[in-house]
Amino acid sequence: MWLTVLIPVTAALYALVGHASVSFLDIFRVMAVDDLSDWDQDADGLPGGITLFIGAVFAAVILGTAIVRQSTTEFGTLKAGAVMSRAVAFGGVALGLLNAWVTDRWTRPEAVGRFVAEDGGESDWGPLAWIAYHAAWLLPLAFGGAAVAALLWLAGSHGRGRWAGTKAAEIKEHGVMMPGTIRRVEYTGEWVGGEPQFEVTVTYVGKYGPRQAVERFVTPTVSAPVRGGLVDVWYDPLGEEGVVLIELNERSTSSMLYPD
Repeated sequence: MWLTVLIPVTAALYALVGHASVSFLDIFRVMAVDDLSDWDQDADGLPGGITLFIGAVFAAVILGTAIVRQSTTEFGTLKAGAVMSRAVAFGGVALGLLNAWVTDRWTRPEAVGRFVAEDGGESDWGPLAWIAYHAAWLLPLAFGGAAVAALLWLAGSHGRGRWAGTKAAEIKEHGVMMPGTIRRVEYTGEWVGGEPQFEVTVTYVGKYGPRQAVERFVTPTVSAPVRGGLVDVWYDPLGEEGVVLIELNERSTSSMLYPD
């Protein structure tokens, strides 16, 4: 619920950041396209633009941190928070720069494709001048593309089919692994992909002492977990208590407990 408020407000602040940044980016652009070395004549509104830029950045960063925390809670992974915050930032800046381009806030060059000297001489633009000239639409395109890429990654890695794998990979990367012991195994009566499903109760030592967790596994009958078997239990010491990843291993089955 909080994300529905945080995301648009933070995006609006970043849009203000993008729009305010034009006040000083435009000076460098004019210097490049008009071959100027003195920017004093174009810097009259610079102090106000920088003040607005810094203020908007400060507020946006604070709300962006809130998005990181809330997204981490909603999606259950640390990467989700970082990517969501990045997507909002890039998207907001893109909107601000797009608005500056649409409203023609960038200063137009004296002559497109040519440097015009005070003595009337002319020379062709180089690559830098052309890049600076097209920066008005290239910048919103670049930031917008980065925002879309971040959202696509988030959707792909946290979709219904891949969310569990993403969470498992993250808890392995940042978490702590402890051995667990199987205390109970029950056949659920269901078959998945031609193999039986078992409900397994595991005990392990968590960050606050002995804990118990229940997980369901689909395994071949010959590799079914048994009471007394061992498992690997992963948990995040900084995360929510009881949120764990349980994995069966070669010591979870009867073949290892009672070898031939």
